[in-house]
Amino acid sequence: MRQSSAVYPDATTRPNVRARVLPAIGVLVATWIVMWRAQSIPTLCALANPCPPEDVRVAPALLFGGLLLVPTVALILTAQTGRSWAWMRTLSYVVLVGLALVGLGAVLFSGGFTVPLV
Repeated sequence: MRQSSAVYPDATTRPNVRARVLPAIGVLVATWIVMWRAQSIPTLCALANPCPPEDVRVAPALLFGGLLLVPTVALILTAQTGRSWAWMRTLSYVVLVGLALVGLGAVLFSGGFTVPLV
């Protein structure tokens, strides 16, 4: 009795590269767009401290935007591999999402963006 290849894939089937690459590129591009749009949020000036310069959010955006390329490149390079590199893809996704969240927080809070406590 012959089994379906969908149930029992053989070693010659190739993984869908596009399905593995597009989510990583989507996270990268969405984070870059949010970081770019965050540059126009007005800064909050404290009474005791002088206002931060207008370009205070550029450095964290460039730093974390560049760091996001590392896990994205790792995900693109391991997209064609099989199960042997699954741990690398999982680790790369964790690092990608973590860097995106920390980077967005750094960009937003570097210019005086605050969360109201009241």
